Amino acid sequence: MGLITSTFRMMYLTAYQLTLESKIQWISTAKMELMAQSDEIMSLGNDLDPDNPAVKQMEARRDKLTVLEKKLDMQMKDYQTRLQAVQAELKSCDQAVNSAIERSFSYQL
Repeated sequence: MGLITSTFRMMYLTAYQLTLESKIQWISTAKMELMAQSDEIMSLGNDLDPDNPAVKQMEARRDKLTVLEKKLDMQMKDYQTRLQAVQAELKSCDQAVNSAIERSFSYQL
């Protein structure tokens, strides 16, 4: 790859890296909110009769939150895997840029 091509590739990868990092941050925030809601549902259901339909409804909501949390975990793992691949590619591009610079601007006496 040439110097210009490698530079553009690095710019693209850096932008993609920032996008992935922000998505991971959003998922972390969403998970914290889900955990807070799940804890709130658990504390509300403790003082009610277990046969009460409201308790069953709260348990169903808690189960849905658990499923959503698992989906968020899977999505986060996917983004983290992609992020690792992007970081490896960035290192490779950085080496290509440095190599191209050395070849282009080294003087042979």
